[in-house]
Amino acid sequence: MGSEEKLFRRYYKNLCHFAWKFVGESSVAEDLVQEAFITFFKEQQRMDESETFVRNYLYTAVRFSCLKHLRHEKVKEKYWTRVKFNEEDAHSVELSVIHTEVINEVYRIIAEMPTACQQIFKMGYLEGLSNLEITEKLQISVNTVKTQKQRGMKILLDKLHPEFLPLVIFLLK
Repeated sequence: MGSEEKLFRRYYKNLCHFAWKFVGESSVAEDLVQEAFITFFKEQQRMDESETFVRNYLYTAVRFSCLKHLRHEKVKEKYWTRVKFNEEDAHSVELSVIHTEVINEVYRIIAEMPTACQQIFKMGYLEGLSNLEITEKLQISVNTVKTQKQRGMKILLDKLHPEFLPLVIFLLK
């Protein structure tokens, strides 16, 4: 076992505990301790090799790393507080993106429908007109309206990606 490995084994657990008392997270504490060792081993040739110096250097390096980490966390927390962004907002943004994609896909499919079918489908499902209102506006029979709406829905369901179907059903209610 080399001298570096002996040194690492000798101080690692104690330094991790020391760092954990500052940061409260074992994984972060371990990362900070490992960074302190890496820095020490890189600069080792220029340092005093006495036991006291090495111990003091490592504890001081870990302490400063912990304080730096905590300052960074406070800055992040202040930023997110000012922005008022949280996980609910992230979820909301994600839902907005999904909603936009679904709507774009629906409009793309509607644009590919035959003209009469497209017009009746838009009036019935997007504008919310009843079959009777569509009949009166277009001067066509109720059966034609029902048939065209069914035809449009079949085209939409046939061309739409399966993962969008529950959302489309929800949106078109």
